[in-house]
Amino acid sequence: MKKTWITLIVLAMCATTTLFAQERNPKQMVQDRIAYMKANVPMSGKETQNFWPVYEEFLKAEMKAMDSYRKNLEKQGIKLGAPGTNKEIIEKLDDKQLTYLQDQKFELRKNLLTIETNYHKKFKAILTPQHLQDLYNKEYTYKKQLTNKKKEAKKSEPTGPVNAGKKKR
Repeated sequence: MKKTWITLIVLAMCATTTLFAQERNPKQMVQDRIAYMKANVPMSGKETQNFWPVYEEFLKAEMKAMDSYRKNLEKQGIKLGAPGTNKEIIEKLDDKQLTYLQDQKFELRKNLLTIETNYHKKFKAILTPQHLQDLYNKEYTYKKQLTNKKKEAKKSEPTGPVNAGKKKR
């Protein structure tokens, strides 16, 4: 019961921090993800001691790759939002920008795959196969929840002044 309450509190904190942050705070995002994983992926004492520092390195490497991707896009005048919320932005890009975006997406995927491959080897040396599978399942769940929350937040954002310039009659 106590573990359930702790898990719920951590999830609520993660959701609140993520949804209401005005700017991306990479350090906070890493800490939120670690907190979520610690609450949801059971490990032995030795695994815990050895794993979490390596996992934090992994998350920082991932964030660095994604930051580089965003900066490269912004240099070309492309500013994307959360995944799944960019349809209108992408439709407005010219052919040169669209080609650049596509190339950068493949480069990001390649970089992320390299990072994941390298850290998978490190994770396998620390965790049991079952705990590693639990970690990957929770990673998927966490990312899906985060994406859904960002989509919902985007939907609820006002698009402009309501009834601007109109008088009540």
